[in-house]
Amino acid sequence: MSQVVPVLFQSWTWLTFVHWRYPIQTVAPFLPTGLEVDSFDGTAWVGMTPFYLCNLRPPFAPAVPWLSGFPETNVRTYVRDRHGDRGIWFFSLDAARLAAVVGARVGYGL
Repeated sequence: MSQVVPVLFQSWTWLTFVHWRYPIQTVAPFLPTGLEVDSFDGTAWVGMTPFYLCNLRPPFAPAVPWLSGFPETNVRTYVRDRHGDRGIWFFSLDAARLAAVVGARVGYGL
């Protein structure tokens, strides 16, 4: 059974990417079964990405000033699945708007 995922438009401003090298064996135990570290230059990379999310809205609707903008930070690493497809595994997604957090959990299963 496929899941219907709501579509939202958004913009990111004040975006920053900060990355740290870690030995693969340090990061690998934190990944779920079926994912492996996608290494670069023989190491795993863990990134912290703070940004300001703005203009969050559904299609064909205006942004709501208070609800549609807030700071967010995520901590992530780069992975491959059992088929070799690349992706990002989020260790944390932290948003400063409770309504957005609840919406992401209900609508996207985060």
